[in-house]
Amino acid sequence: MSAPIVVATDFSAGAMVALERAAHLALVRQAPLHVLHVFDDGIWASLAGFYASAAWYGADPALTTRQRLADLAGDLALRYGIDARPASASGAAAEEIARFARSVDAALLVVGKQGEHWIADALLGETALKLTKSIALPVLVAHEQTQARIERIIITTDFSQNAFRAAQAALRLFPETDKQLLNAYSVQFEGRMRLAGASEDDIAVYRNLERTRAEAGMRDFAERLGPAQNLTKLVVSGFPAATVLAASARDVDLVVIGRHGGSGIEELLLGSVTRNVLYHAACDVLLVP
Repeated sequence: MSAPIVVATDFSAGAMVALERAAHLALVRQAPLHVLHVFDDGIWASLAGFYASAAWYGADPALTTRQRLADLAGDLALRYGIDARPASASGAAAEEIARFARSVDAALLVVGKQGEHWIADALLGETALKLTKSIALPVLVAHEQTQARIERIIITTDFSQNAFRAAQAALRLFPETDKQLLNAYSVQFEGRMRLAGASEDDIAVYRNLERTRAEAGMRDFAERLGPAQNLTKLVVSGFPAATVLAASARDVDLVVIGRHGGSGIEELLLGSVTRNVLYHAACDVLLVP
């Protein structure tokens, strides 16, 4: 069997989408699936106050939650024919999810795009970004619009080492899918060139030069990945986030993007591309640290 998959759930609608996606991946990869819920201490303290009052009587919320987890895991095991195991932890979501994933040596973590407490920092997409900073594990953010089966993938690349790791992860996790390498390049200072008196012919030469550089970078990047089935290449002129989002709306099931490290302005600008793709893509997103 393959290394385990962990799916985090808070029982919200978004998390239910993630459960189905994770179960299908576990079936394809013949991997055990851990269905994990992290108890938020603050939320449970509030619930305990309700239970202690005369206004509301019911079962112990922790026991109820563990039973719900067991039911969910059992249902997935029955419908998909997989080894699905319930698990729970208590504490801050990102830290506890990372700790659990390390403890089972997981190959992949799956979360929903949006959790139950959207305005507070329980947005699972934001948790996914935190996780890529604290654990060397790809995080798949499931979007409601897409189907459970992943067949067509876009792998974004700026030819960096981070992009290379992301592409390697995609090839490893989804070997049988149709994959496309996508690079979006932009022509910098085009407006200033016009102000400086450059002609449209001069600017066209500059555009062609940038495209030639991007195409050469794409060839080198693909060669570094080695022989890979179902892998095509596309170089497009445009802003990275806008280009990737447009591509994600064209019959694509998954966008793969590497999280950029560093600090200062680099992290701010490149991180903004990742966030734009994560929150606005029309398909699932795989974040690779």
